[in-house]
Amino acid sequence: MPVLNPQPDSAIDWFSEPGGAATHPGPELYGWLTDTGLLTARLRRQCADNFRLTVIEDHAGAQPGSNTDKLRRIVLWCGDQPCIYAETLLPQTTTAEHPWLKELGDEPLGETLQTRSDVTRGSFEFALLTAAQLPAELPAQTDGALWTRRSEFFVGNTSLLVTEFFLPGFVECVIHPMRPAD
Repeated sequence: MPVLNPQPDSAIDWFSEPGGAATHPGPELYGWLTDTGLLTARLRRQCADNFRLTVIEDHAGAQPGSNTDKLRRIVLWCGDQPCIYAETLLPQTTTAEHPWLKELGDEPLGETLQTRSDVTRGSFEFALLTAAQLPAELPAQTDGALWTRRSEFFVGNTSLLVTEFFLPGFVECVIHPMRPAD
C-alpha cells in the first residue's frame, strides 16, 4: 500500500534514517526519533503528571482533493511546553472498515492501536523540515526547521498515516530539562 503524503508539497525529502538529511540530530534526539515504541507512552513516562494531550482538530468527513476521510491534529505537552505536534490522516477505506477510529476523542491513537491484534506499523521516514515546509497549524513559536518522522499503521487491510513533528519545546523539556538547583 503506498505511503500517504501529509504535505501537498512534494519537495519534502523523506529519508529512511535521520542521518540522510544534511544535518544530523544529536544522539538523544536520534534515540527518540528512531524509537519504535509508542512516542506518547514514552513522553508520558518522561513527563509523569505533567503530560497532557490536546486535540487541535478532529475533522471527520471527506477532505477536499484527497481520499482522506478524517484528519486529526494533536499536541503532546510536557508541563507548559508543547513537545510533539502530530497529524493523522485516515483514508475513507480505513474509517469505513474501522469506524471506531472516528471516535478517539482525546485518547492517544498509538495507545488505542496498541490494544489491537490486527495492527502493524510500517517503517519510519524522517525529514528535517524548513519553516516553509511546516504545516500552518503548528504552534506559533515554531519558526525554524524541525525534525519530523512519519509511519504508516496497518489495521487489517487498511492503513493510516501518522506524522510527528518534534517541536522546540521537546528539546527544552525532554532532552535538556532544567534541573532544580541543589
